[in-house]
Amino acid sequence: MSYPKILLMRHGETEWNVLGRTQGVLNSPLTANGRAQAEQLGRILFREIGSASGFDQYVSPLGRTLETAEGIKKHFDLAPIEDDRIQEINLGKIGGMTRFEVENEMPEQLEGKKGYEWYYGAPGGETFEQVYARSKSWLNSLKGPTIAVSHGQVGKVIRGIYCGFSKAQMLVLGEPQGVVHVLENGQETIWRETADA
Repeated sequence: MSYPKILLMRHGETEWNVLGRTQGVLNSPLTANGRAQAEQLGRILFREIGSASGFDQYVSPLGRTLETAEGIKKHFDLAPIEDDRIQEINLGKIGGMTRFEVENEMPEQLEGKKGYEWYYGAPGGETFEQVYARSKSWLNSLKGPTIAVSHGQVGKVIRGIYCGFSKAQMLVLGEPQGVVHVLENGQETIWRETADA
């Protein structure tokens, strides 16, 4: 299936990102750097498309994405609708833990898993298949060009579905902050604030 053009962004850096603590559907506020990244996203969007006219707009309902959207609004006329389907993976019992804590308290969650595969299928949390299903549901619902503020893990799945990647390819995608992932015609490019960013 072909999808419309999507400008997809991850939230800015959070306090728990800095501490290496998992978030999932839990939340921590943006750092000063995260707030700067949010404003950076607004400047990139303004530079590249000028206004949101002609774009549908969505945001995850979690605090860090809503805070990022507020930062974007300082430079770009963003007015997104909240959509649960693009919120981050529910990590269940490992939500709020560091990898070290998971390794000590629930080592079976890490066994034989590569990259961030250990985020999936935690007790009380979502599986990859569940995140894939809601990501695909969101993509299938899009009617035209779209701007979205989302998260690292669900963003990788959205990008992977769009580009036709396998699960293994999706799980190893990067999840940078302060950049705009441009999904168009089955491919991804990235808009950055400067060529060196």
